[in-house]
Amino acid sequence: MLAAGYTAYDAREASLPAAADASAVPANACVRVKTTGWKAWLDKMPGPGSTPTLHVVGKATTPTAGWKLALNRGILDKALPPTQRFDFVATAPTGPVPQVVTTQEVKAEIKHALPKYRAVTIFCDGKEIATMPVKIVT
Repeated sequence: MLAAGYTAYDAREASLPAAADASAVPANACVRVKTTGWKAWLDKMPGPGSTPTLHVVGKATTPTAGWKLALNRGILDKALPPTQRFDFVATAPTGPVPQVVTTQEVKAEIKHALPKYRAVTIFCDGKEIATMPVKIVT
C-alpha cells in the first residue's frame, strides 16, 4: 500500500539518485585527467645534512577547477637498478566549481632515496600512463 501522494514510480525514483551519485564519480577519476611533461631526477647534491632525494613532477589538466591531485609512492621493482612506481590519483570536485579547464603541477619526492634508479613509472587506476628515465643531479 502506498502513502497518499506517492506512486510506485515515485518510490523507485526516490532511491535512485543516491546509488547513481555513488557510481557517477569514481574514487579515482584519473582517467578523466590528461597528464604531460613527466620528469624524474635523483638529487645527490653534497652538503651538510643532504640526503639523496628522488623528485617526480608532471602536469595534469582537469576538465574543471576544484580537482584534488596526488602522486602516491607505489612499489619498487626488484630490477637492478630498480624502477620506482607511483600512483596518480585524481579526485573530482563534489560541489559547484568554475567550468574552466585547469592545469596543475603534480609532484612527489622520496627523501633518503636509493643511490640509483632505472626509471619511474606512473600508473592511473592500475594502467601505466608514463615511464621516464631518472636523471642524476650531483
